[in-house]
Amino acid sequence: MATRDLEQFFSPEDQTVAVPKTFLPVFPEETAILEAIPEIVAGNLRLGKTNFLSWVDFTLEHPDEIWEIGEWDQRKICHYLSFLELDGRRPVFAVEVCTYDDLMEVNDYSLIVDESELVGLRSGRLVYSRAKEWERERLVRTLNDRALLKYDEDCLDEARELIDVAIRVSGSGTAYLFNNRGLISWKMSKTDQAKEDFLESISLDRTNGDPYFNIGLIYFDESNYRRALQYLRKAVEINPVDSQFLTELGHLYLELEREEDALKLFRKAFENAPDDPQVDFHLGHYFLYKKRKPRHAVKYYYKGLKKDPDDQFALADLAVAQWVLGNRRKTLEINKILQRNARLMPYTISRLVYLNVEMGNYEKALKYYRKALTHAEPFEPEWLHYNAAVVYAMTGRAKQALDILDLAVKAGGEAVVKRAMTDKALRQLKSTSDFKRLIKLSARRRTR
Repeated sequence: MATRDLEQFFSPEDQTVAVPKTFLPVFPEETAILEAIPEIVAGNLRLGKTNFLSWVDFTLEHPDEIWEIGEWDQRKICHYLSFLELDGRRPVFAVEVCTYDDLMEVNDYSLIVDESELVGLRSGRLVYSRAKEWERERLVRTLNDRALLKYDEDCLDEARELIDVAIRVSGSGTAYLFNNRGLISWKMSKTDQAKEDFLESISLDRTNGDPYFNIGLIYFDESNYRRALQYLRKAVEINPVDSQFLTELGHLYLELEREEDALKLFRKAFENAPDDPQVDFHLGHYFLYKKRKPRHAVKYYYKGLKKDPDDQFALADLAVAQWVLGNRRKTLEINKILQRNARLMPYTISRLVYLNVEMGNYEKALKYYRKALTHAEPFEPEWLHYNAAVVYAMTGRAKQALDILDLAVKAGGEAVVKRAMTDKALRQLKSTSDFKRLIKLSARRRTR
């Protein structure tokens, strides 16, 4: 550190060292020091310059201001100031450094007890001010908070504009700002931009698990399980007690048929956060859609909903599970609860389309279908289109059914074709030449 070098630099035994010209005032006498800093007790020792040698390192590492005052012998001279009072007045500890060729050497240090001397030291170019940095950081934090508020309100263009300003004001950018811009971009369905922002956040701070987690979820949604596993594992490695990180990685393990690994993570998540319902919801989803065991799914959904009764994703899947089990009354009860929600998410809307088709509420199914299409990124658009096509077919609107079925096939490909070929709801449609032509066209798309 600088202190060890200065002990030799200012050693009275060595008077032959060529000292560069100093721009600092002479170090004050003991009387002036005690008058400026009365809480210092000298005791039996004479209080002088060497007693303040340990202050040099602190001032260089935590300056309140840095002033560039000029050059001497092709060296840039800077003063690092550390204020002893909060008002930026004397007394001030000052360290003078010379910089050249990316090197920095301490030239001198002094305690400033005279106001006029302080004015002289602050007459150059202000390079850094802790007070201004705090002011800028407060502005950045305010902009970030406003952006997140707009994000929650789904005013995404305003949120993006605010977070962009925060990043510009912050200078080189801050990791949390890029992570938050990634969240906004993701919600705007700009997933490529979101990935770039999360990666930038990671490059600025590799100790925060959030951007790893977020980009892992994007790859999970895209069914890129290899990449998702890479990032979600890293998130858990960074923060092994975060229940959300653990449950999402566990969910991924379930998709990869690694049930034992998933259950280990779920147990760990439950130990760390017993009130977090996501473990129950993930298990419900697994048993409903992966294992085709709706009774098991219902058990876990009810367990989770006791902890969070307003989770619309879990309610929508519980309604599906109850319908599969033949519990029409319970399905209708849950359906009514969901319909009272003013802000339905794309996933929930897709489930409501399916349920209303199954229950024969065709016009209501079409209402939710049209609502789903107002979202920038509807959930599973191939099955939204497919269910709408079924409604049109069941209500004798063959042309609309074929037009929408074509959209479903374009979005979902072979999986939709296989479903259509075996679906009894489309049996009248399947006998038409237009249906056969649609199937042939889809086959040609697959072979290109």
